[in-house]
Amino acid sequence: MANDCAPSLVPRVLRVIADAGSALLASGAEVARVEDTMQRLAQAYGVQAVEVVVLPTALFVNAPEGTVMRRIQRRSVNLAVVAAINQLSRDVSASPLPLPDVEARLDAARRTHRYRPGTDGLFAALAAAALSQLFGAPWLDAIPAAVAGGLTAWVRQQLKVTGLANSVSDMIAAMVAVLPALVVAMVGKAGAGTVLVSGIMVLTPGLLITTAVRDGIQGDLLSSAARMLEALISAGAIAAGASLPLYLYLALGGHLR
Repeated sequence: MANDCAPSLVPRVLRVIADAGSALLASGAEVARVEDTMQRLAQAYGVQAVEVVVLPTALFVNAPEGTVMRRIQRRSVNLAVVAAINQLSRDVSASPLPLPDVEARLDAARRTHRYRPGTDGLFAALAAAALSQLFGAPWLDAIPAAVAGGLTAWVRQQLKVTGLANSVSDMIAAMVAVLPALVVAMVGKAGAGTVLVSGIMVLTPGLLITTAVRDGIQGDLLSSAARMLEALISAGAIAAGASLPLYLYLALGGHLR
């Protein structure tokens, strides 16, 4: 068991613990994982009587020596960050590292990218093409479906860099996802509906819904409800974004088959 932490170091340890928890929460980790990681770090450094409270948009770390709070303003899904911080917590639990080393590794973990630039768009294109075939479309429809999926993922990624709210980014990306389907419809080809659905499917918040269910199973009902609401807002934004260009196309006399 770790020795008790020197009182002068406790505030710094608490900040490290809060930074690790906020990075996990901002990257899509479930509440139970965040709380467990923070508690493990506190035990590794011998900080006694630590209370951790994790909410979907904030977390608190309380000890007799003080309290640290972190506000989570932007959230995404980056499992590479979650994996890096999980590995860091295991290393610290096995043998506590110097605090400067932990802070450096945390900073590096927060900047971890899941994939190289362009990889998201490539695999979104492949996923959309595969979905078009699962929906029973002719194999030629896989080409515009791939264009829709890749373009949608690229647009959403670029919009998120600008700092737009996730729901706004999803709505604009959904508008773009409809465009290849409308091109297919305008040239008189069948299967535009399949192309449309395949392009939009890459935007669906499946992992967010899964995390909400896992939080509910763990008993973190507030987080579960908040994440489910976030998923519903995202789904509503996607539906609204897809509906606008489709409505305009049909209102101007277009036909969708």
